[in-house]
Formats: sequence, structure tokens, C-alpha cells
Amino acid sequence: MGSGRNIEEASRRSSRRLHTSRTLPSLPSHPGLQSISGLRGALEFLEWPASEWTPKDLQDWFVDHLVTPGLMKRPQIVREPGATPVMLDPRADGSSNLEELIHKARGRVITALRGLIAPVADDRFLNAAIYGGRVRRAAVGGRPVWVASPREIDFLGDIVLSLLAADILLDREFYRAHLCICEVCGRVSFKETADARGVCSEHRSSVSGFTPRVR
Repeated sequence: MGSGRNIEEASRRSSRRLHTSRTLPSLPSHPGLQSISGLRGALEFLEWPASEWTPKDLQDWFVDHLVTPGLMKRPQIVREPGATPVMLDPRADGSSNLEELIHKARGRVITALRGLIAPVADDRFLNAAIYGGRVRRAAVGGRPVWVASPREIDFLGDIVLSLLAADILLDREFYRAHLCICEVCGRVSFKETADARGVCSEHRSSVSGFTPRVR
């Protein structure tokens, strides 16, 4: 596959979870490519502030983007290095620890993506996903693809990275050319031109040099 993907605006997030009017960032689309649902799930995880998630939100996210597509079993507990594990039971009171866990997971994902588009690329997370068994080769309509295959015992950040890795491994050069990580807010999106890759649409007029943060 070449890097000539069409950029389209993704649909709004379902109102049954996070109640927000924001849209997902633009993302690449190959018609008929099943892995795009995985990419959409990863972007959805990265887009919404950690403070807005509840255990039920995260449970629904797993079901929509990993369990229903048959990529993994539904986890009962979610873990991330340096964070307190959180039970994905709506009856359990884990909200106080969930924000920190999501923040740390998102930070690891953003760091990995920054390495991918750095002048000297660091794509070790792709090899880690392959050799850790979190992505696997498959065939869709006779076309070889990569499919996310995380386990319920994997760290949350690694699960999200598996969704991204499955798509990046199909077209790494597209990501190198078009992936944008905002210097101001850390938002992940895709840009048509290289000169717009350092900022998202909301911070295009901001002065470069802000300390990057992860929401």
C-alpha cells in the first residue's frame, strides 16, 4: 500500500458514553480494511481527557473495539505500570484510580508515536507488539494484513498500541508522512501537509515551544 490515503473526518463519539460535542480527529481510511476499526478505537482512547472516563466507559470501549470484533476477551481488571489496577465492574468504585491509569497509558502511547515520527525513528514498540504476540498476521479478502491480538492481562497502554501497530505495520510510511502530535495538547491527528504536523487545528495559531502535555 502506498501513502496516498484519503483523509476523512470521523464520526462523533456515541452519546451513550462520554457526553461531549467534540469529534474524533481526522483519520485515514482504506475502504474495506477491517483494521480501520482498531485505529478508530485507538484514536477514541487518545482523544478524550482522562478525567472524563468512568469504569463503564472503559468497559464499553473494550467491548466496542476489541471484544465484539473478536480481538480479545473482555478483561475484568485493567493494569498499567505505575498505576493502581482498576476493576472494570460498574459496581466497583475505581473512578478515583482510573484517571491516573488512563493518563499513564496515554502517555506511553504518545511517547511511542512521537518516536515513530522523530527524525531518527524509534519504532521499537512495533517489534515489541509483534514479539509479544499483541499483533498477528492474517488475511482479509485474500489480502495480507496485521490484526491486533492483545490479551486481557496486557497493560492498557500495550493494548492501545496493538491497535495502532496493526495499522502502522500495513503502511508505516503513511504515518511517517502524515501523523501529527500537537506540541501544545498532545492530540493525535493526521495532516495533509508536513508544515501542519506540529499542532492540531485548535492550536494552529499557538506559538511553538509549549511543554507538551497529555490530557
